[in-house]
Amino acid sequence: MKSQPGMRTNEEAANSRVLVIDNDSSMVLWVRSVLQTEGYDVRTALSGEEALAVLRATPDVLVAISDIHMPGMDGISLLKSLGSLNGAASVPRFIFLTAYPEVDFAVQALRLGAVDFLVKPVRPQELLNAVRSAVERMDQNREAMKLTDQAAMLAQQAEALAAALSVWKHPQTESAAQSAEANRCNLTTVGLDRLRRPRQALEPLGELDDVAWDLLLELLRADKTAQRISVSALSISVPHISPTTALRRIRELVKAGHILRNPDPMDARRDFVMLASECRAALEHYLEQVAKELAAAVAPRT
Repeated sequence: MKSQPGMRTNEEAANSRVLVIDNDSSMVLWVRSVLQTEGYDVRTALSGEEALAVLRATPDVLVAISDIHMPGMDGISLLKSLGSLNGAASVPRFIFLTAYPEVDFAVQALRLGAVDFLVKPVRPQELLNAVRSAVERMDQNREAMKLTDQAAMLAQQAEALAAALSVWKHPQTESAAQSAEANRCNLTTVGLDRLRRPRQALEPLGELDDVAWDLLLELLRADKTAQRISVSALSISVPHISPTTALRRIRELVKAGHILRNPDPMDARRDFVMLASECRAALEHYLEQVAKELAAAVAPRT
């Protein structure tokens, strides 16, 4: 029997290894029992240090569920330490489960890559939904890697564009240093022109500023990898934009009808955002135009 979209059978869950971390042994036992009922392969740890040792010895853990306030290495410090693991595939999706929710901890956790933030006491179904979502995100990593490969291809095209500009714009008598500097300037100018030209002609999105465009493109990236993104996560998703500015621009984009804001049925305190269909189509058209511009720029001259 085929499972419904968004649901995982017990057989599928059996291939999903989860690590539960909490210095409260009774909480560890409860979470483990909830997950094992659904067929998950559950490992446990009673401290951040023990969890890090488990992760180093068991690289196929897909999801880690951790308390924040623990003696010694707390949950935030553990999340920071995950960078010491060998290979991106070894880093699990991280869910925080805490009895003491604090905004600063939530923001820091999301910035470090945590995918969810649950408050004790948590309902079994809410916990299972969070784990299913985290496992699905791991499954979607392959699609995200494809986007990374596309970015690498665009970088190669940019290098080719720089080389073409060097031959086309500068005589052979120029010194190597002068030519290199001119190449960088010309590449920047041409690149900005080729990226902004189709954007400015795109109604009504052409009137939006760079902050709004960065947020819309981040939503498109999430849409392409089938990821749900909350308002708070989107507000800290672009490093050079302050959360306050991002939240203000998100409200403006919702009011203009470019993005939709939907409440989380499992958590009344959280809203998810997604692109409106017309906005998504416009952005996809924009990316197609950019691809054509880049292809034309690096095409050999005849």
